[in-house]
Amino acid sequence: MGGVFSGVRVIELAQYVYVPGAGVMLADQGAEVIKVETIEGDPYRTLKAGGDRNLGAINVSMEQNNRNKKSVALDLKTEEGREALLKLVETADVFLTSLRPKAIRGLRLDVEDLRARNPNIIYARGNGVGFKGAEADRPGYDASAFWARGGACYAFTRPGQQPTSPRPAYGDHTGSMALAFGIAGALFKRAATGKPSVVENSLLATAAWVLSGDLTLAQLPQYQTHPQQPIRRPMTYTYATRDGRLVQLMILNSQPRWTALCGILGLDTIADDPRFATSGARDSNPDALIEIFTEAFAQRDFADWKPLLESIDIPWELISSIEDVANDPQVHANGMMQDLAVGDASVRIVASPTAFDGETIYGVATAAPALGAHTAQLLAEVGYGDAAMADLRARQVAL
Repeated sequence: MGGVFSGVRVIELAQYVYVPGAGVMLADQGAEVIKVETIEGDPYRTLKAGGDRNLGAINVSMEQNNRNKKSVALDLKTEEGREALLKLVETADVFLTSLRPKAIRGLRLDVEDLRARNPNIIYARGNGVGFKGAEADRPGYDASAFWARGGACYAFTRPGQQPTSPRPAYGDHTGSMALAFGIAGALFKRAATGKPSVVENSLLATAAWVLSGDLTLAQLPQYQTHPQQPIRRPMTYTYATRDGRLVQLMILNSQPRWTALCGILGLDTIADDPRFATSGARDSNPDALIEIFTEAFAQRDFADWKPLLESIDIPWELISSIEDVANDPQVHANGMMQDLAVGDASVRIVASPTAFDGETIYGVATAAPALGAHTAQLLAEVGYGDAAMADLRARQVAL
């Protein structure tokens, strides 16, 4: 026992990444998350889109999004399977689903159906484009509802270029954070007032929030998403080192560190140059200063620049590759990535982004469950004896 969600039971009827990502964030902090799957299993177990997801026999994507959970496999299209789920719902705090409204209605698992069995259940759901309006039943995935419709693809593609492809599960994991926040808020409200909530999030709403800077600025007549001449600011520009590494400066308030920056770059002669001596002057002469800085950075390797940049306490970072991030000592010092034992092997997984009392994952994470691994155990808890369980299995109602 432990973690901020210890004692919370979640029934997760969800597939792929987006909504299960919210479930894993709760599980990382002690919630008991029961993943309800079809007899065939979550399609994500065998998905090959984007290539093979296996490291040896381990599906690394499945481990990332389903660690610390339990699995129950039921045929919910049968009355017996539905009843078994409802018995579990009676014992739960949260019902979490990614099924579209028409599918939920078809299974008779809507808010009213579940609250008839458990009036205190928090009902949390995520979909593609929201639960109101004519398109509430529209199918939605990360690349379609978040990346394409949500404006991210447009925002990250320069005019005339081939549309930029989304990164794996980029919108899914962004949305899962918002959905987990909603569930945490609903648990807090219920503890304070006794009233359960219906929590809703969508990939489209997530995209709107992520791009809220653009969406709010778009009401200004002068705002351009893709200006013909990209804004060039020397103090927030990217410079290549001699060995081809890219250093991103992010000095918003440049005046206090201007002289020191000139010093480490070997450019003391320009510190008092009227073209560059003030923030306004530097922004008025960006091309000239960018050219000077570009030549200076090209004189040394990144290993030489790193201690010099750190010595003057300015905001900057190396533009990292995915491999750089995976091996970043700061990432590992803060538990952002951890080793997960899967049988006799192990894989690296990424922890939830929020730490509680210094822990990003409470305790020792356990591997994603095999399909139906906990069906018998959990149904026994709600009254199914050995004979009843054997009957459900014989008729392929449960696995």
